[in-house]
Amino acid sequence: MNEILQSLKQHLQQIDRLIIDKNDVLYFDYPLHLNVGDLLIYAGTEQFFKDYHIHIRLRRCLQAFDLHEVKKYIQPNTTILCHGGGNFGDLYPLIQQMREEIVREFPHNRIILLPQTAHFSSEQAMLTSATAFSAHPDLHLFARDSKSMVLMQQHFSQHSYLSPDMAHQLYGILPQKDRTSGDLAPTKSAVKNTLYFLRKDIEKSHIETDIQAQLASGSHIKDWEDLLSAQDHQFELWCSRLAKMANKFKLTFLKNKLNVLWYQRTLQIIARCQDIFLSYDDVITSRLHGHIFSCLLGIPNQVCDNSYGKNSGYYQQWTKDIDYTTLYEK
Repeated sequence: MNEILQSLKQHLQQIDRLIIDKNDVLYFDYPLHLNVGDLLIYAGTEQFFKDYHIHIRLRRCLQAFDLHEVKKYIQPNTTILCHGGGNFGDLYPLIQQMREEIVREFPHNRIILLPQTAHFSSEQAMLTSATAFSAHPDLHLFARDSKSMVLMQQHFSQHSYLSPDMAHQLYGILPQKDRTSGDLAPTKSAVKNTLYFLRKDIEKSHIETDIQAQLASGSHIKDWEDLLSAQDHQFELWCSRLAKMANKFKLTFLKNKLNVLWYQRTLQIIARCQDIFLSYDDVITSRLHGHIFSCLLGIPNQVCDNSYGKNSGYYQQWTKDIDYTTLYEK
């Protein structure tokens, strides 16, 4: 066992201590979409519930979230959990608006935001959102890096804490790369079987372009999208449409069934991705969960930053002492 990764997993226990009644917990915004990084957080969160014997009375993704339904489950000791990740801010407004609605509507219940990275491109958007959050007296925010925690403490809640990502709860469950025959630490020299795992979405920066410009023809360049199948997309579309329909017609049984079906699909996708990652000797990535996943699997890796410093902040805070990972340098 890697002592650092085991310690990061144990660090998540602080979240468990804040839950008032383990038999009375609601969990919102699990990711019914195909960002595999978010699915790793989701799987880690569900493993956390299992390991700490936390009973979730209601699970809802964004597509199936209905405030009127939620109110039926609220009791004085109900603890509300919001999914973690890297979407606290104004880059993903629908998710942030849902959280703002929750903190406004349930001022008397403990609300916990699972580990997040915070980023606002607009100060006005940040101040508007902070107005809703800061009014809640029992709001507990977990930040994945110091910069996010300072922002949260200053503007959103005094109850803000540092925490690693929920995906770390998967450590010890996932298979491990056999590194006995090679160097533990990645190097800058070319490696025959390197995966360049580079993001292509709104958080990408010039870094991805610069790396690709230096690569030889035939290099293995992928993002999460490249590891997904047409069947994955069809299944996600089907589940998302059903969730919206179930929400419109208040079909609770269908929402609950979709919870189960989507989680099963999540585990299948993760298993397929881990097999692909394990087939490489090392990974160079601009995806935070490309980095975290590689660490959990024991794969030597280098992590480069995204557009607003999320990756380097996480590396400096949590993973820099792992002997087979380092920051990417040109």
